[in-house]
Amino acid sequence: MLFCSDYEWAVELNRSSMRVIGLWPEEERSGRKKFLAKLHRTAVFLMITVACTVPCFCSLIRHCDDLMAVIDNLGYSIPFLITSMKYIVVSGKKEVLLPIVNMVAEDWAKLKTDLERDVMMQRIRVARTVNIVGYMLIFIVIVLMLVLPRIGISIRYVTNETDVRKIFPLPSYYIYDVSQSPYFEITFLAQMAGTVLGALCYIGVDNFFGILILHICGQLENLRTRLANTKQLETFDRILVTTVEDHIRLIRAVDAIEYTFTLLVLVLLLYFGTFSCIYGLLFLTIIVEKEQFSLLRVIYLVCIFLNTLLQTSFYCIAGQILVSQSEGVYDAAYECEWLNLKSNKAKGLILIMARAKRPLYLTAGKLVPMTMPTLCNNCFRYYEYHSAICPSF
Repeated sequence: MLFCSDYEWAVELNRSSMRVIGLWPEEERSGRKKFLAKLHRTAVFLMITVACTVPCFCSLIRHCDDLMAVIDNLGYSIPFLITSMKYIVVSGKKEVLLPIVNMVAEDWAKLKTDLERDVMMQRIRVARTVNIVGYMLIFIVIVLMLVLPRIGISIRYVTNETDVRKIFPLPSYYIYDVSQSPYFEITFLAQMAGTVLGALCYIGVDNFFGILILHICGQLENLRTRLANTKQLETFDRILVTTVEDHIRLIRAVDAIEYTFTLLVLVLLLYFGTFSCIYGLLFLTIIVEKEQFSLLRVIYLVCIFLNTLLQTSFYCIAGQILVSQSEGVYDAAYECEWLNLKSNKAKGLILIMARAKRPLYLTAGKLVPMTMPTLCNNCFRYYEYHSAICPSF
């Protein structure tokens, strides 16, 4: 029960944030609960889209002739567009993800050896650390975005014509006059609510993905250890049957996660490249042209960049661990001394070896595997791009 409590504590932060926005996969039995859940999700989606995403793109179109205004706007409009996409995809795939969430809870409730518990705790601690760091960075960003404008300090790109007393957290444009009360206050509150909900969706979906993948990686490692020790057990047939069933169960879980997140991962990978160019240009402007940026704006840019890098790295690291552990299952089956087994027992290993021969991959749009080489290649291209612009970079 101690380890189950640790598991509950580790994922509680992610589960709470996902429940606030209505994306946590859970069974809704009664018709009334289903209706309220759909109403909740619709309200959250409209708040993120109508209050934040659409006004940002309207402002982008309106100020398309100002390069710095466009660059500043893209740092807001693209993340909110991706957040809206995340919300639509995960909301539509909740029934697919629910069996995986139940599987994770069942795995923690099962009887385990001390070694298996240690492996599972090691994985969940990694996910917990990434969750805490990600939410801390997002909290700093939200404070800088929402609190400072109310005291006349802006972290956005502003011109001489901008009234800092009536500035919004996001670069936005509305068809009505937002400078008058109470329209300004209502619009400001709507942007605050949409920003907070969007931040919970943006960070919550990525951390939810990491928790599921790292748990599956821990189960594959336990399966590999169990398979490697199978030759030492007298109950070979029973252990082998259980191992095959667990392997198939984990493969199906990975396929479901791949089916749900592959498009989002592709968008995230493209966004990371675009985002690196946008914010890299802003940093180069500070270094090369000695542009006068406030310290708070620099802190904001650094937090945003670190959070994006953290989430992209989390996807690639989790994908790399998944590949390594799935390959380890094949190695464990091959090293199981199957040549010394009876023919009827050796045939049982063929099922595992045949399936484990092809490693489990998480891909971006079925095109690029999410592994550490993919992350390193993107970072290298990012460095080459800015080196071409600024040789001293």
